[in-house]
Amino acid sequence: MKNIHDEQFEQDLTIISNMKEVGAPGFFYTRLRVRMENEITLNEGVFPLKPIVVICVLTLFLFINSLILDKDSSILNSTTDNNMEAFAASYDQTISN
Repeated sequence: MKNIHDEQFEQDLTIISNMKEVGAPGFFYTRLRVRMENEITLNEGVFPLKPIVVICVLTLFLFINSLILDKDSSILNSTTDNNMEAFAASYDQTISN
């Protein structure tokens, strides 16, 4: 280890004692707190729904949509069969299954 002379040590102590504490400008923390509170309220308004709620609602819509499409396809098939039977009957033809 180096030996520090008393003069150097005293000089270093005077430099340290003459240092001033750095502070924030006036009302800095008040403005910072207000800005942070504003950001919190803005973020709450952007996405109020939780992702799990959105996923559940979309899944429910898909389920209902698939039920409606299944019902529509069975109605469409029966309508097509009835139309074909009416067409065949108009020409005195029969359709055998």
